[in-house]
Amino acid sequence: MKQKLVSFMAVVILLGIVTACSGEESVDLEAVEVELSTKPETVIAGSQVDLQALFTGMNVSDKAQATFDFRIGDKPILIEAVNEGDGVFSGSFTFAEKGNQTVFIHLYEEDIHITKKKQVEVQ
Repeated sequence: MKQKLVSFMAVVILLGIVTACSGEESVDLEAVEVELSTKPETVIAGSQVDLQALFTGMNVSDKAQATFDFRIGDKPILIEAVNEGDGVFSGSFTFAEKGNQTVFIHLYEEDIHITKKKQVEVQ
């Protein structure tokens, strides 16, 4: 009986150690924000613009990936962003039409996929 108790306690301790060692930092998805900026600041239809997305509210690794998603008509146009480090991703795009344009920014970090919707005013 004593040997069974010792074996049981060993299994419990081992499970506790494995769980603690594999402890990934949990992400509060509601706390994740993205700030989208453009260069030039005034976006002109037909001219290329550089986009920069800054993610805050979570640790973003160098292995993370992001995509800029533009909806033209009913078709998505996906631009793979460059991971600049420190939660910053960049890419370029040319908006064909004037008006408020929607950009979806997708962040992929391990098994997490976050999508944020932003507006860009195009003149």
